[in-house]
Amino acid sequence: MNQIQGYTLNKRKIENYCVSTDSIIKDVIKVLNDLPGKIVIVTDTNNVVVGTITDGDIRRALLDGKFMSSLAQEVMNVKFIFLNECYTKKQAYDLFLKHSIKQIPVLDDNKTLVTIVFSNEIKTKNQRKENYVIIMAGGKGKRLGKITTKCPKPMLLVNNKPIIEHIIDRMRLFGFSKYLIAVNYLKERVKSYLGNGQDKGINIKYIEEEKFLGTAGSLSLLELNTDLPVIVLNGDVLSLVNFDELLNYFRVSESYATVCAREHSTKIPYGVIQTNDNNVTGILEKPDHSCYVNAGIYVFNPKFQNFLDHGIHCDMPELINKLIGANCKVNYFPIHEYWLDVGLPETLMKANDEWDN
Repeated sequence: MNQIQGYTLNKRKIENYCVSTDSIIKDVIKVLNDLPGKIVIVTDTNNVVVGTITDGDIRRALLDGKFMSSLAQEVMNVKFIFLNECYTKKQAYDLFLKHSIKQIPVLDDNKTLVTIVFSNEIKTKNQRKENYVIIMAGGKGKRLGKITTKCPKPMLLVNNKPIIEHIIDRMRLFGFSKYLIAVNYLKERVKSYLGNGQDKGINIKYIEEEKFLGTAGSLSLLELNTDLPVIVLNGDVLSLVNFDELLNYFRVSESYATVCAREHSTKIPYGVIQTNDNNVTGILEKPDHSCYVNAGIYVFNPKFQNFLDHGIHCDMPELINKLIGANCKVNYFPIHEYWLDVGLPETLMKANDEWDN
């Protein structure tokens, strides 16, 4: 049986975990990402706890069509598990195991928050995963201009370490050890730096394009011998996606492919006319338009190669559309965690300011 070690928060710290019912999802996500424990406590005007919000609640809400401007009360779990303030360690332990949860609020008789109990499963390291991680690192990085004249984009430094090394180190935290890296432009810079991965305790092999094959074409050159889901990542994306959750989502949804998606909001600088036939029914002044965009992170059934022609140019949207056209189930996984496409001079600068993992 796993041993679980719990710890609690003092009163000053627990206030940081609380939001009101009319807080918006964007603010809730900031609490989730800034504080350890991955839980937010929702209280009413009398400081009574009326719900909790975890990463899973946010993810389900986004899948149900909610946006960053939606209210906390629309996404909170009102049937949350809690302990009373006279709880025993055994009661907490049993709840952690029975419900596979990692945090439990402790309430007094008035349903006011007293503290939060967290559990940490004691592990020396993450269980080793046999899934292949494919990193697309062969592009020219044209959007970065002269910056990539002598340095391929994945090798650009973010806080004194190449982007691609940040990506690999992040994946290692989840136990991934098998890497395939697609290279082309200035490929020797990537290969000489990373080598075979032995220094990091992983295995790295390379997919070498003889010509530019697009954002998915080099995947046709793979010789995969696996029945496990395959993760594909753009070599210029930094993110804090939970890959355990992503793989579990792929598994339970029985998808052929899962595309990670990030909400993107654009402010329309004009008044938008609403119409019904030829009649104006209203005007919205400079509204925000929100949609989900491709985050450059994918999980595929390993048989996806059947939809690629060997050595033929193919971009990722084309591959995804082929799967959809063949009635393969393709779904999306909304990510609210930190995510940044390091494809422009300004986002490279932003990465150096923000990324500290």
